[in-house]
Amino acid sequence: MRTCAAAVLLLFGANCFAQPYPESEAAAAWRALASSYVRQALKDRAVDRDPALNARVDTVMAAVGAAVGAVDARFAGATWRAILIEDFGHGAAAFPGHTILMDAKFVRRLQLGDAELALVLAHEAAHVLAGHGLEKLAFMAEFVGREKVPTASMALQEFLAQDSYAVAFLPKARLQEREADRLEAAIFFAAGYDAQRALVLFDKLARLESGEERRNPGAHDPAEARKQAIAQVIAELQRLHASRAPGQQ
Repeated sequence: MRTCAAAVLLLFGANCFAQPYPESEAAAAWRALASSYVRQALKDRAVDRDPALNARVDTVMAAVGAAVGAVDARFAGATWRAILIEDFGHGAAAFPGHTILMDAKFVRRLQLGDAELALVLAHEAAHVLAGHGLEKLAFMAEFVGREKVPTASMALQEFLAQDSYAVAFLPKARLQEREADRLEAAIFFAAGYDAQRALVLFDKLARLESGEERRNPGAHDPAEARKQAIAQVIAELQRLHASRAPGQQ
């Protein structure tokens, strides 16, 4: 593993924001949501049972999880797990508690190789590292008033209940996705996978984008722009790694 990736904290700095709810309470609300998705998937028999694919995802997730710990000491020694769910509806989503839910159909449709899987998992882990779920709850407390959502669980339920909240949060969501892409690149670099193979993911995503999505993207930037931004961060980390004295690597 490329240990110089820990320098990412110097490159990007720490993410600080006001937290209206205790961090443990906010994290618990998100973990409960993840558990509800898994319970529903089990009930619907939608948890993917392909042993070869699950073994491959587990191996990549272990490498990415270790890389997260190398980038941020708060996650050192954490055990991450990725659960494949058919028709999950979101390419992938990460939750506090080191759990990532991934759409099995998305993986198969794009025929993701290990390096591409690592990039997707690194992106989702980056959201947890950056505390983006906690930011979303803080937004709700400010947007609707803490008195209307006195607990983190109520704030999350309210956010999910109305599309208008997601629309209002969209400018912040775009900043979060760009930050996640930068951290994703650092986590991916630390995991040691081949960048050229991984970046093919964005060529595949670009082919799926409509003209309207390119003109008016949602939270994510267009695939080609994301590819260039992530490649730039990886290249900078490669230069940092190469410049270090042999005794420091």
